[in-house]
Amino acid sequence: MSQVIDLSLKRKMFKNKKTSILNDFSLTVNEGEKVAIMGKSGVGKTSLLNILGLVDNEYEGSLKLFNETVDSFSESKRAALRNENIGFVLQESSLIESLKVEKNIKLPLLYASKERRVKAEQYFDKISDEIGITSVLDHLPSECSGGQKARVAFLRGIIMKPDIILSDEPTAFLDEKNKNIILDVLFDLNKQYNTTLITVTHDEEVALRHDRVIYIENEV
Repeated sequence: MSQVIDLSLKRKMFKNKKTSILNDFSLTVNEGEKVAIMGKSGVGKTSLLNILGLVDNEYEGSLKLFNETVDSFSESKRAALRNENIGFVLQESSLIESLKVEKNIKLPLLYASKERRVKAEQYFDKISDEIGITSVLDHLPSECSGGQKARVAFLRGIIMKPDIILSDEPTAFLDEKNKNIILDVLFDLNKQYNTTLITVTHDEEVALRHDRVIYIENEV
């Protein structure tokens, strides 16, 4: 089983502050693993996702993705990895209010190859129906409920069927039925395509459905 994430942090400092998070934190994840991240607010869970997703490089330490050290990556390579190999399932506030739901979901397709775009379109048709958002595809995010927006953000994050999916509280705004639908889709990706899942959650029930749970304890 190959290693897809190898992170060794000395610390993550905040600009203009004397505080740091993720002090002496390390994480290794193998391909196809399901890892849940738990901890109190402010300990660095979302910052960790941003580092793993190549959004934040302002930290002291080293990161390898797919056995390559990311320090040497050009910005174009980082962008390509974020678009095709790393999926972000963010909270509903990440949606672009001026774009209708379908266009929000399909943003990652703009820079994809023709082959991947065709496959993603087929997957879009299947999953949008499965998670129950076909009725709002022509709506703006402001016209959707919190639960609908959470499912929209979810589909945008997985539409490319990436190698790694980074989820930030993917079920926080969902009722029990829709929570289970979302988790079933995630775990189906893991089972069918050996997708690696990293999930930040406060929900212990969700966390325990993963292979292992990591608790971050250092507070700001």
